[in-house]
Amino acid sequence: MSGRLGSKRQWTELDLVASTGVGMEPIASDLCRILRHLVNADAGAIFWMGDNGLPSGFFHEDSDASVRDLFANAYEELFIGDWEVNVASLIARTDFDCGHLIAPPSQYWKSNTYNLLVRASGHHHTIDLRVDEGGRARAVVLLFRSARRSAFDEDDRDRLRLALPALRRALHTPSDATRWMAKGAPAYVIVDGTGSTLLFASETAASSLQKGNLVAQGVPQTGRLVSPPAFAGTLCRRLANELRPGLRLPVPEGRLNVSAERLERAGAESAVLLTIQHEEPDRIAVVRRVLALDISPRQKSLVLAAASGASRMEAAAQTNTSAEAMKKHLATIYEATGARSWTDLSRAFAPG
Repeated sequence: MSGRLGSKRQWTELDLVASTGVGMEPIASDLCRILRHLVNADAGAIFWMGDNGLPSGFFHEDSDASVRDLFANAYEELFIGDWEVNVASLIARTDFDCGHLIAPPSQYWKSNTYNLLVRASGHHHTIDLRVDEGGRARAVVLLFRSARRSAFDEDDRDRLRLALPALRRALHTPSDATRWMAKGAPAYVIVDGTGSTLLFASETAASSLQKGNLVAQGVPQTGRLVSPPAFAGTLCRRLANELRPGLRLPVPEGRLNVSAERLERAGAESAVLLTIQHEEPDRIAVVRRVLALDISPRQKSLVLAAASGASRMEAAAQTNTSAEAMKKHLATIYEATGARSWTDLSRAFAPG
């Protein structure tokens, strides 16, 4: 595709990123960047839904900490109501899935959504896309332009809707075969036995939780932790029946792997240690390495096939590449990567 529909390179990149099979949250930054380019926006955001039908987390390219804090910790108080047109109202719509905010109702310009979130981040025009799967809304994409630029139009809406199949693939839950790699040092939080009182938090604890953009967990986006995140109480209750309960929270760039265990303190009531480790799926790094190569979209697909363990013949079939074309593509790939054979290429780009 070209011109108003975006370049073939951009659409291929979206397809490759969305097909990593690691879930939407770890690749949210990549998706925002690609979608922003496709509709010529200034910035983008992705919100993913919890089981309660409200956002459980988000990635926003350029909002500051104060804006993120309002959304994360005052969402239901400030951004749900008759005047509010945002993620909550968009997921409730059943008429169409894209473009409600191209021409919003007049009350939108007086709403908290516009004034405390959109305008506060330096934006004015918005276009939205709801991503459904299994009969319910799973994510909402918002893309923004400043007041100095023209509003989004129907051509932008039609182009953005073309991304829906890729975004639905990106929703797929990571398989058990996905390898998760620890990123950075673990963070530690100590709470009382009920999980309601904070006793200690390591220097990395606030940072790890703040970067996670968790909604309704009571984590301030700046400064130190002053109270435990909401999930602490859940884990403490589970300690009644489990030795070391854990949970995994999807966050931008990966997930937080959290576990709880009791600490017996001499002369004091028992406390609970929460260990928080940020993890990333190893395949993300592979895809980003491949996307950075100065080769064609077809050639990037071939490199990713090699990285996944496909044989040369299987890769050709997967990408509908003839034997003669395969030779030409591989000559370019080998020159760009320094690989000397298909086996060498597979090893060079294999995860891990």
